[in-house]
Amino acid sequence: MKIFPKSIKGRLFFWFFSLTSVLLITVSLFLYHEVKGIIFTSVDRTLHSQIQVITGLLHEEDGRIELELSEIIAGAYSIPRSGHYYQVLMNGRLLAASPSLADENLDLTSAKFEYYDETFRERVYTSVGPDKEPVRIKQYDFDFLDIPVSVFAAESLADSLEMIDMFKRFLLVAASVGILIISFAGLWAANHSLKPLQIFSSDIENITHKTLNKRIDVATVTNELSVLADSFNAMLDRLQKAFETERRLVADASHELKTPVTVIKTHCDVLLQRDRTKDEYVEALSTIKTVSENMGRLIKDLLSLARLDSGMLSPDGFKLIALNECIREAAQLAGPLAEKKSITINTVLKDDINITGDNDRLTEVFLNIIENAVNYNQESGTVEITEARNNNTAVISVSDTGPGIGQDDLEKIFERFYRADTSRSEGGTGLGLSISKIIVEAHGGKIKVESEFGKGSRFLINLPLTLAGMTVLIVVWF
Repeated sequence: MKIFPKSIKGRLFFWFFSLTSVLLITVSLFLYHEVKGIIFTSVDRTLHSQIQVITGLLHEEDGRIELELSEIIAGAYSIPRSGHYYQVLMNGRLLAASPSLADENLDLTSAKFEYYDETFRERVYTSVGPDKEPVRIKQYDFDFLDIPVSVFAAESLADSLEMIDMFKRFLLVAASVGILIISFAGLWAANHSLKPLQIFSSDIENITHKTLNKRIDVATVTNELSVLADSFNAMLDRLQKAFETERRLVADASHELKTPVTVIKTHCDVLLQRDRTKDEYVEALSTIKTVSENMGRLIKDLLSLARLDSGMLSPDGFKLIALNECIREAAQLAGPLAEKKSITINTVLKDDINITGDNDRLTEVFLNIIENAVNYNQESGTVEITEARNNNTAVISVSDTGPGIGQDDLEKIFERFYRADTSRSEGGTGLGLSISKIIVEAHGGKIKVESEFGKGSRFLINLPLTLAGMTVLIVVWF
């Protein structure tokens, strides 16, 4: 079971209430004990003064010890059960007692010992007086002419205890009211302080998928929320970019799929208009098959992009792989396409390089680049793949004898569905380089292209090495 409420307002009220309660209760207890101590100390000092007066009245006359009571017999000591009493014992026998005792003796055997006053060498007790009232008693023992004498002075605590009880009730009421006032004042302060957060929350609620261009004005929020506002705006920037990418992807995919679907539908409509010859059917079905294969490649690439965008390619699933094996496999897969165009692929790979990555995905990257080198090459051209190590860098170069890429196309080469030369795309989907870029970046690397029109193109891929923490630099020319 959770102690704290979920809301910030509830937590602030809880802490205000708890801390205020602890503080006021502690102060009240302190004041109570202090006032109680002051009252009892005042009573004890009064009793000490009375003992001093009574002691001073003892004197010797004709070999006898006498006590002149005439000087203290008046006042409260002369009123029966007035709450002010004294006794004087000599050698254990009663020498004198105040008339206020009404012929009753204070029974000190049942008294509760409180403490011993070291300063005045007096014992302090609490007992019950003649009128069944609580009394404070002080006892002073001394020798007078070698005879032990004990002087007792007592005073009723009824008024003092009533005063203490009234003060206790006052503290109880004051503390309770104080706790409520301060707690609700804290709740008001919490409401007032959380208003910027409420405004911030309202601004966020007004931002939907249709208004992703809106941003939180950092200049108008409080300092405590400025960092959160910056982070939220940055998140909106990423979301807007992702939404725009998805919208563009859907629009481009719709456009790319519309043409082959139209071709298939047109051929089917033509074939169904009347009976055709066998050759016409074969030709139409061949066209439909080619278009369907292109659609299949497009759908496959779209699924690959969707998986990559969702973060399915994670370093957690990477393994130690041989980079040269990926390149050899990619060159082998591109062999039939190169043979069809009478293009020769030469590979010269030296020391193998081990990296941590996904073997299939990296093979896909090299295959995309090598296929581009073949597709954008001249007839009977050459694709050359070499590998060399330079200090902590492995350099792999794939070059061809193609015409290169124009400067305007270089800036867009990694965009989705972009083709530098649509007339020579050889049925490509325009997604290969986009997929390659995502895969390389997922491996912690970077990819870029350099090209000089009429002399070929070069792709640079940086991948971190595994064994020595070095960097692989893959250079692709075509």
